[in-house]
Amino acid sequence: MSLEVRVGPAAGSVTLAGVELPTRWSSHPVVVAENVRRGWDATHVWFDDGALVARLRWRARTDGDPVDVPFAVEHDAAGVSLLAVGAPGPAARLLLDADAALRGGGGSLGPVTRTSVPRGTREVLARLAASEALPVPAPFDRPPTGEWDWLGTTEPPPTRPGEEHVVELDRDADRAELAACLAVAHPHGELAPDEPRSRWWGWRDDDGVLRGVVGASRRVPGQPWVLGSIGTDPAWRGRGVAAATTAVATRAGLAEAPLVTLGMYADNDTARRLYRRLGYETAQEFESWRP
Repeated sequence: MSLEVRVGPAAGSVTLAGVELPTRWSSHPVVVAENVRRGWDATHVWFDDGALVARLRWRARTDGDPVDVPFAVEHDAAGVSLLAVGAPGPAARLLLDADAALRGGGGSLGPVTRTSVPRGTREVLARLAASEALPVPAPFDRPPTGEWDWLGTTEPPPTRPGEEHVVELDRDADRAELAACLAVAHPHGELAPDEPRSRWWGWRDDDGVLRGVVGASRRVPGQPWVLGSIGTDPAWRGRGVAAATTAVATRAGLAEAPLVTLGMYADNDTARRLYRRLGYETAQEFESWRP
């Protein structure tokens, strides 16, 4: 991790499960970006110099436009999630020790419905458990369902060719056109056009047809943005559409907040090269699991 960021709570002032985190973790970009959205509800937190693990309740979403009503995370009354940042070896050690401690007190890590941990954690966890004759805690006895990278930037990107084609879209007036473009350009994008507080940009060709889009989730005004549903019509790829739209959206985000973030699938090398050119750095490589 090389991305340095100081936003939201002052370094050393982030508290999870009643525990004040040391600067190493309170200033980690993922912790900073997620904690300021006030979506975390931690039951336990474990950390050392190498990793931090948080056991989180999933809270009901509060989807409203009033600025004093932040978004929370998805609701899942049936279980908890586990989030870890840092290195895979220390994260595996913390998870194994936490599971043993909770089981020793009559509890458990679960039921765990989602996990996002440093990439490679499962492999180390399996070796540690085997060497110590301990069970691998569920769901880490199952392979991850996805691998992705968490990226962020604090610096405005340079101007990209084609930015003159980029316009900010009206989330209401342009919704049908935006949805139609996404259906072709990025049908599985997680950010939806109707998400409250989101902003959207599009790249229009000379005939005014929308050929690419990028959205920004702004869950808490003034705090880090998350770009999402970045897509280009397949027939228009390779023309700088995504670079231009992402550059414009990133600059808009940094005008409002000190950090802009995004997630990308780990095997998408084309996207990685694009984001690198725009100044994004990888703050955490994740492997995730969900049913």
